[in-house]
Amino acid sequence: MSHVSKYTMKPRLSVRIKKNLILVSSVRKGIVLESLLTRTETIMLAKRLAVIVMLNRGDSGYIISKTLKMSPSSVARFRKMLNAGLFKPIIRELRKQNRSFLDMLELILSAGLPSIAGPRHSRRLARLRRGDI
Repeated sequence: MSHVSKYTMKPRLSVRIKKNLILVSSVRKGIVLESLLTRTETIMLAKRLAVIVMLNRGDSGYIISKTLKMSPSSVARFRKMLNAGLFKPIIRELRKQNRSFLDMLELILSAGLPSIAGPRHSRRLARLRRGDI
């Protein structure tokens, strides 16, 4: 679980810090975020993105919940936010990508670990890493 200070920042300072993080991250293509986030935080953010993509694709809440090992209430909360239009910029950016987001998520979550799904899955991961898919 992430630790967040109980002391809140002034709104202007918070906005400035967020803008700086976005600016540095976009210039360095995610290297900054990769070095700042723990493995758990990376997986948490990857799952959140996966929920958004899967909901946008039309997958059922049950399938999403079982696939990502998330509670149905979390999936429902994300569905409500998606319907409210909070994720439009994310969806727009993901559509610009050549590779499917779910393929990229699979690579992130595998993180160089050996495949537990057998040699066929190992070959698929190797092709994803090379960019053949």
